[in-house]
Amino acid sequence: MVWRWHFYAGILSAPILWMITITGAIYVFSTEISEWRDQALLKVSPQEVRVSYDRLREIAASHAASEDLEGMVVRSDPAHSVFFLAHIEGEPGNRADDQHQRIYLNPYDGSLLGTRIAEHDFFAVVLELHRSLMLGTTGRILSELVTCWGLILLASGFYLWWPRGKKNAGVWLPRIKGKFYAVLRDWHAVSGFYLLPLIGIIAFTGLFFTLVLGTGFNTTVKKMGHWPPEWFLTAEAPAPSPEAQPMKLDQVVPLFLEHSRSGEDAVAIRFAEKPELAHKAFYMIDDDKNSLRTVSVNQYTGEKFSILDPPDLPFLYRVRLWAVSIHMGKIFGMPTKILALIASLGLLGLSVTGIWMWWKRRPTGRSGFPRAPLPQSLPAWGWALMIVVGILLPVAGVSILLICLLDWICFSQLRKKKAV
Repeated sequence: MVWRWHFYAGILSAPILWMITITGAIYVFSTEISEWRDQALLKVSPQEVRVSYDRLREIAASHAASEDLEGMVVRSDPAHSVFFLAHIEGEPGNRADDQHQRIYLNPYDGSLLGTRIAEHDFFAVVLELHRSLMLGTTGRILSELVTCWGLILLASGFYLWWPRGKKNAGVWLPRIKGKFYAVLRDWHAVSGFYLLPLIGIIAFTGLFFTLVLGTGFNTTVKKMGHWPPEWFLTAEAPAPSPEAQPMKLDQVVPLFLEHSRSGEDAVAIRFAEKPELAHKAFYMIDDDKNSLRTVSVNQYTGEKFSILDPPDLPFLYRVRLWAVSIHMGKIFGMPTKILALIASLGLLGLSVTGIWMWWKRRPTGRSGFPRAPLPQSLPAWGWALMIVVGILLPVAGVSILLICLLDWICFSQLRKKKAV
């Protein structure tokens, strides 16, 4: 029974699993690749005199495809450009169609280095494929389903690998000589055993992004009061008097840069949208959510307040941030990025070798699918485990019920035909 579930899960999930693992492997190094690819947009030659930030804002507005200039991204490194972000509204009432235009400027002469729609960027497309297969809500559910079944594949694969008194060859070490199928099976099983903890962690943390389980976790965090609204909402900072005038950007930006940490990749400043609101900045190292810091500045007085770092956040929300960083391989920098890459390619390799084994072993002219199991082939603890898995992974649980129902209908019909 376990082998049969492992087989069908591997066969049916393979196409989507390949898409998820390939896009995941590509996205791991999105920051490094983007920095290399976009040197013409990001790198400038430092000069003694800079154009004022207020003038840069005017220049950016003249090149923007929208009047809604939301904010800007600056770096403490003098050899980096500055870019502004313009919000382009899509169809009314459908925020999913909204786009964001990046306008890159040389801060020393104000020249336009280029523009780009953020949602059209290569890595934005890769991320969308990874999360939803470019199929919207349906794709997100399919992605979650395959992720859940990926965990089930790991667990069932571990059960099938279990030594049961066998020798080292083919259990702890893969054979490199012998029949091709046996060698292929060894590399599939033994590699799966050694990669299981790593792949399991990456796959499990990916569930925090999903539609059903991820949304459920976020709802729980909010219900328990661990969702920090001050991270997302712009704080109120009314003018001290009716005559007060907003500070210039040349005064505001240095205030934000004072909180830039060593190694900070960017400081994203969101302009105050209303007279009674504050400017707000977001700081991240390597686009890692677990390094996110926020600072608010009163646009009239320059007072800094609501300074938040990850340690200041409630525990459950920090768990969410840790999951994001672990899943993307950014928790400890380059070493964990390499581990995330190994996990993605390793899971891809396990799926490919699994399909290869089935194709190699199947009889000519037949599917080679496993026969229907005997009713007693799965012990009571196995059924109990399936129920627990179905509860913990609800999308997988629904699919298990559907598969069992279809299985019962199909084999009931076959038995009736044989009886006739």
